[in-house]
Amino acid sequence: MKLGSLFGRPKTLASSKKQVPVKESKLAVEMEKKKKPGQFDIVWPKVEPQQVKDYKAILTVSELKKYLERCIQTGKVGFDWETAASKEIRVHYKKAFEDIEEARTTGIIDDKEAESRSESLEKAYLKTPLDPWKGEICTVSLSAAAHESRVVPISHKVGQVFEPSMDRDEARKLVLDLLDEYLFKNEKVLKIAVNLSFETKYAAKYGKYILGKVADPLIMWVRCLQIAAPQKINNPKKPTSGWGLKPATKEIFGVTMNDFAALLKKYKVDFFDEIEASKGEGLLYSAEDSDYAVQHYEYWSQIASQIPRYEEWLHKIEMPFTRVIGLMEYWGMNWDPNLATQKKQEAEIMQEQAAERIKQIAKETFNVDINTGKSGKTNEVKSLMFDYLKIPVAKYGKTGASLDQEALIDMAFMLENKLNDIDEEKYLGISLPENWESIDPDKDPTLDKLERGAIRIAKREPHPYKEQALEVIDQLKKIQKYTTLLSSHIIGREKYLNFMSGRIHAGYSPFTETGRLNSFNPNGQNVPRPDNDEFKIRNFFVPKPGKILFFIDFSGFELRLMAWKSGDEVMTELFNTGGDMHRRTASVMTGKPEDEIVKKERTDAKAGNFGISYGGTEHALQFTFKTKYMIRKTLDECAQIVNAVKTAYKRIPEYQRKIVLEAREQGYVQTIYGYMRLLPSINSANRRDRGSAERQAANTPVQGSAADIMKKVQNEIYESIGKQEGVLAHGSADMIAQIHDEIIFEIDDDPEIVVAAEKQIKQVMEQPPVPGFPVPIEAEGSVGYRWGEKMSVESWLKQREE
Repeated sequence: MKLGSLFGRPKTLASSKKQVPVKESKLAVEMEKKKKPGQFDIVWPKVEPQQVKDYKAILTVSELKKYLERCIQTGKVGFDWETAASKEIRVHYKKAFEDIEEARTTGIIDDKEAESRSESLEKAYLKTPLDPWKGEICTVSLSAAAHESRVVPISHKVGQVFEPSMDRDEARKLVLDLLDEYLFKNEKVLKIAVNLSFETKYAAKYGKYILGKVADPLIMWVRCLQIAAPQKINNPKKPTSGWGLKPATKEIFGVTMNDFAALLKKYKVDFFDEIEASKGEGLLYSAEDSDYAVQHYEYWSQIASQIPRYEEWLHKIEMPFTRVIGLMEYWGMNWDPNLATQKKQEAEIMQEQAAERIKQIAKETFNVDINTGKSGKTNEVKSLMFDYLKIPVAKYGKTGASLDQEALIDMAFMLENKLNDIDEEKYLGISLPENWESIDPDKDPTLDKLERGAIRIAKREPHPYKEQALEVIDQLKKIQKYTTLLSSHIIGREKYLNFMSGRIHAGYSPFTETGRLNSFNPNGQNVPRPDNDEFKIRNFFVPKPGKILFFIDFSGFELRLMAWKSGDEVMTELFNTGGDMHRRTASVMTGKPEDEIVKKERTDAKAGNFGISYGGTEHALQFTFKTKYMIRKTLDECAQIVNAVKTAYKRIPEYQRKIVLEAREQGYVQTIYGYMRLLPSINSANRRDRGSAERQAANTPVQGSAADIMKKVQNEIYESIGKQEGVLAHGSADMIAQIHDEIIFEIDDDPEIVVAAEKQIKQVMEQPPVPGFPVPIEAEGSVGYRWGEKMSVESWLKQREE
């Protein structure tokens, strides 16, 4: 019998070629309309063909005023500086090149060394126009509308120049004064510049501030691409890479702009002021920059308007902030080279002493000679630790067992607790059963896995070389600390010392994932705290003679934002009544009354409070203790702290769960003023990727909102300095740096000015960020003649009276 006959005739599928009409349900229609999380369906603007260009030179005051009036009529102006090495710099480098040649001809250095030095010197020389302390503006271009531009050749060695009968410095001052009068102080005119921070730096050189409405198309296209077409960003960590003005213009408008390096090479010159700019290729090159600044602004504005809240955020927060970046990069911070040299010598001596002690231990214990190297991470040191001393490995890196700070802390922890592996940490908090000494953990069937592990560790003999191993680890920590202080914070910063200004000018970038400011070359935001730096690196930063450093920072800033975002009643009450949130957490953590909490308990609670605000877990908190405080806590201890925070402030975990659900639905989170962070992994099937995105969803609205508010504050301060409101004025009270939630100023060393500045700046910082903000924002001011020796303004005033 055929089995098929038992089941009847099988049914067949309809032909795939024949379409059976199906009535669409309302649900199906809605699902079709529904966007994927993070999808915005941007309508990309149509690009019109380029028109015949109206590019001309301006050579007289009357022509310049007439075109500035046109900019006022159109309500906008694209503008750009061309810069060249200053007269002083050319003299300086001419002498430096001559010194190298003299050293070569007299036999002090050989030809190879002379060539190497000359090449390095030439590279530095050709970069001087990028530095306002070493360069000067030689050309200005202005564009009142797309496809037109006017070029003002101020200081050129060939061709016609602006008002040729005038001294070039006077001519430059006249041009900038007119720009200031007609445009920079005119709040009705939109000032547009690609990479506005550069224009701001050079404006500050001449005491000019670009006030009112501003736009930076570079900021626009990067921020819009991050949301509308993130796949076009070549390097998410450096989103401007491949997206400068010229490649962006080629990508959007199909136009190949003139290349600067090729232009200089064609005319066999070093700087732009050696090319004629009143006509020809020099005029074309300069004119294009301001023309395409306007065109890009008009193009990217159409995209920004399609992203929720982005147009307002860009115009009120992000683009104006590029002026603050330029101003802080211009000023930088004054550096004490004598103190830096003294501390460098001390660090080198202490580094050598630590290395010698490790060598001594190796010789005395095992009769071996080892080379520690400068960092203490040589193979011979590893052999001493893992082959001779038998120290258990904490973690592995690309080159084998790791000797970084975190690994060293973990290794000391394992030695102290008789662990063979860091994973055995979970057994340390297990209570041992009665008579555990007589129990065989491998044979007793009544024991669970954790009890077995705990008994094995309790019965384990102490490490035979525990004391020597702990001392080697301690000396290695010292070597690495001194190495970092030397390489990153003394030598590493000293190489950026500007010989013209005597200052270190750190760079800044707004392109972090949370919107926080990033600092580089050198990183001005990772200078060690005084409590973790025996050499007091911050004391190397000092004010100029006749000045004092003024610091003002937000108090508990991100925790206040968390109180607002979460709506937690306990946090809100504490901030409104002057309570101590860290002490309250420590009380929940220990079960002790708040007035009995000691400093260590409050410090632990403080780390937990900030950690949970970032969406942190016990693992993240443990890492924070190791890397920030150099303390080793068990995961159980960290979990207790995390649980205490969640217990004390129940609305925080509720808010974090809620924001994650919202992020899963829409694919992004936003900050208080509108910065948006896409979270492409928020719905990922990969647990680790999804977990990371969930923490970002919880963290960004808090950290990103802190960044937004700080930018808004600094934007207002920039405007006040430019308008000379109150005591804030260029050269008298200058905004020179930002370190996370702190702004640093260099102010006249005058009690009246300092007190007035503190009051004026506090008023800006402490205003509610939005109407109905539930807790007060507080800012605290301090002063110092060295960064590491700051004190309250009140204490400083008392000292001056004594």
